[in-house]
Amino acid sequence: MIDQTKITFQSDGSPYSSQFEDIYFDTNHGTSQSECVFINGNKIKTRLAKYPEKFVIAETGFGTGLNFLLTLATFDQLKQSQNRQNTRTAADSTLHFISVEKYPLSKAQLSQSLKILPELEQYSQQLIAQYPENPEQDITLSFLNGAVTLQLIFNDATLGLAQLASDKNTRVSAIVDAWYLDGFSPAKNPEMWHTGLFQQITRLSKEQATLSTFTVSGKVKRQLISAGFRVEKRPTNGKKDEMLSGVFQQNPDSGKGYQQRQIIAKPQQVSIIGGGIASACAAYALTKAGVKVTVYCQDFSVAQGASSNHIAALYPLIHQQADDISLFYQQAFEQAVSYYKSILAQGFNFDHDWCGLLEISYKPALALRQQHIENSTVWPKSLIHSVDKQTASELASIALDHGGLFFPKAGWIAPAQLVKQIFSAAESTNRLRIETGCKINNINQQADGKWLLQSDKENHLVGMLIYCGGAQGIPLNLIKQLPLTSVRGQVSSMASNDKIKSLSTVICHKGYLTPENKNLHCIGATFQKNSFDTENKTEDDQFNLNMLDKCLPGLTDWNTKDIIQSKARLRCMTPDHLPMVGAMPDIEAHKQQYPHLSKDKRWRYNQPAPIIDNLYMLTGLGARGLCTAPLLADILTADICGTPYPLNNEQLFNLAPNRFVIRDIIRRKFD
Repeated sequence: MIDQTKITFQSDGSPYSSQFEDIYFDTNHGTSQSECVFINGNKIKTRLAKYPEKFVIAETGFGTGLNFLLTLATFDQLKQSQNRQNTRTAADSTLHFISVEKYPLSKAQLSQSLKILPELEQYSQQLIAQYPENPEQDITLSFLNGAVTLQLIFNDATLGLAQLASDKNTRVSAIVDAWYLDGFSPAKNPEMWHTGLFQQITRLSKEQATLSTFTVSGKVKRQLISAGFRVEKRPTNGKKDEMLSGVFQQNPDSGKGYQQRQIIAKPQQVSIIGGGIASACAAYALTKAGVKVTVYCQDFSVAQGASSNHIAALYPLIHQQADDISLFYQQAFEQAVSYYKSILAQGFNFDHDWCGLLEISYKPALALRQQHIENSTVWPKSLIHSVDKQTASELASIALDHGGLFFPKAGWIAPAQLVKQIFSAAESTNRLRIETGCKINNINQQADGKWLLQSDKENHLVGMLIYCGGAQGIPLNLIKQLPLTSVRGQVSSMASNDKIKSLSTVICHKGYLTPENKNLHCIGATFQKNSFDTENKTEDDQFNLNMLDKCLPGLTDWNTKDIIQSKARLRCMTPDHLPMVGAMPDIEAHKQQYPHLSKDKRWRYNQPAPIIDNLYMLTGLGARGLCTAPLLADILTADICGTPYPLNNEQLFNLAPNRFVIRDIIRRKFD
């Protein structure tokens, strides 16, 4: 026997639960609050617009059906829009909505409740027509010619969810793409919000499943974190002015505990070693998140290391196939462009030009690469596309002998200016302090978990420490345990002339050539592994000139007398050409905790990766710090503040500092 809800109707016609002494929805704001929390909180419009073959939403607390109706309307409107364009994927896309309700409304109560929402009448009438007079048995209803199904389970939330995907003959239980945790708050309805509910949510969630709820109770937040969600509070409108949203990214039952990032208590203050683009982006992200930051920079000013070049190109590393490296750099690049434009929009100006970048096909292998990408649908044309010799010449505003691949969103930036402006943006929060001329020579952890930083001038005792330094810091104790390499690169700044002054886009060959800025062009760069030498070398300038002339003969009339400035700086590289961001791994503890990976790389471990407390890395950016630093700073901030990650678990592990020790265990390097 189904328990019927105790419902009354207020003077404005809105439904009120006498049982839980709470409203079903905020009528003062119509449907906007529910739309903000559940539709926007789960990014439903964006995700449905990609037209997945089947998208599954699960809800605790059907109530008046408002959330379902809003979702149905969203799906229908997207379908209609795309069907007008005769898009097949739109026609094939389906939505399955699962809702569990212990105290369902009768048909009469449902009809009366929805009368005050005329904007949804088209859809509410379809629901009411199929809804039983007095719900007793679970039912499945169909909408939009079968494109949308509504599965109503009339039961306790935990017991109802336990019915789903529970066939012992199948291994697949993860079916849910998005969760609407509605129902009345824990204070009003404590029997629903218990551990068993969150265990079912963990079991049923796909990786990257999202979640949203009106409830912002600390208990619910902690339960969601334990269930594997990264959550954050967001503002909303209406009577309930806050909400929780989250992403399923830390599945405690994944069997890949070594990929799990430790959950920590958000610190009030952190210290950063480094004064370049990595440090600037990390400082800005953390200060915006409410954390106080102290930066220790070894130079007399920030941006004196690899970030000090006159001009630097901003573009992604793209392979012919959509491999892990390319997908990471694609996302990082698109975020970086948006990020730097937002810095500019705030009034923090730096020299730049979004002029695009040409990767010239100056040899047969590159011409084949160009042809492959031209014939492929792997990459969007807005990111990279093929151009012939004539088009390339038009884009560059100079005559070129070859076509190539064009990155229309790319360009150049004055990196030193940029870094200083990002630090200025962080300082505007009143949460940043920068100590210059402070070279850290040693770091030692104290018994209480704090770090003693030893410098040439004085020592500093700090709590949480983040290493954002470049290659100069590789010899530091602890840091030297990581497989980081110093690669020397020298850039030559050349005086502009009439032949090259009109260049209007960045050109990449084996090296690169930038358009003019303040009457200078930059060419480079050399690549010398395992070097810490930052002295300028005449032979390296000549190498840069020779490389340019070999790849693009006759493009310029430069010789050594045209060199205005040379600058040699160090790049910090990793073996797999991906940066690292996250907690410093306890390497010895890894060996002890995950030994069976050497026998079976699929061996299941749920224990999270052991780390050294209060020590984080953001380093190994190589020659693409401009491209990757903003995204990496967001990952670091998610680590430290507990907010959702911008990447999925596999992508995060590809960037994790402990990936190298795990790979070494699998390869039996410690046997």
